[in-house]
Amino acid sequence: HEDMFRHMQTIVTTDHPSVKQGKPAPDIYLEAARRLNVNPEECLVFEDGMTGCLAGRAAGCFVIAIPDGRSTPEEKEAFSQVADLLLDNLTQFDWSLVVAEQENGAT
Repeated sequence: HEDMFRHMQTIVTTDHPSVKQGKPAPDIYLEAARRLNVNPEECLVFEDGMTGCLAGRAAGCFVIAIPDGRSTPEEKEAFSQVADLLLDNLTQFDWSLVVAEQENGAT
């Protein structure tokens, strides 16, 4: 993970003082947006857990769910109800998917 982390501008963990409640509360994503000096609506959240998806949604972020490959069809359906975008793995991510989803939501 070290290679991935070196590309990140900020990392927020649940032990940060401003994170009063853990997921599904939005605290961790709100703090990350604050540190980046952006609105939460401008943030992408990549999550593999339902509580994280709920937290991202509560913060107002664009949520991309990547559930565990062992997830049942029912679990994937639950993710699709919460997330803006559902992917099988990170390699499927492409900015055009976000743009298309935002355009569909704006109509």
